[in-house]
Amino acid sequence: MTEILLIHEVAARLKVSKSSINRWLGLARRGESTFPLPLSTPGGKCRWTSESIDCWIQSQAAAASPVPSTPRQKRRNAKASQERQASVDRQLDRFRSKGNS
Repeated sequence: MTEILLIHEVAARLKVSKSSINRWLGLARRGESTFPLPLSTPGGKCRWTSESIDCWIQSQAAAASPVPSTPRQKRRNAKASQERQASVDRQLDRFRSKGNS
């Protein structure tokens, strides 16, 4: 049996605030999000079926991908990699110089 959910119930199920739900709803109405649109009910209350929310959760989990790095993060990662390599090179040089003594 399908359960009908109010906005605070949807927010609790998704563990987000009601303002997040309203933001996602606005994006969905503009076609910029896949968040499910609410049912039309008298009185203007937003209500969703539990099935539509569950399907949306599954689609989000399936579409989840790693967050792309920003240019700043890429530069920091490159710098850290260079520093690690320099440290390894110094350790190798010390090891090699001990072997020759």
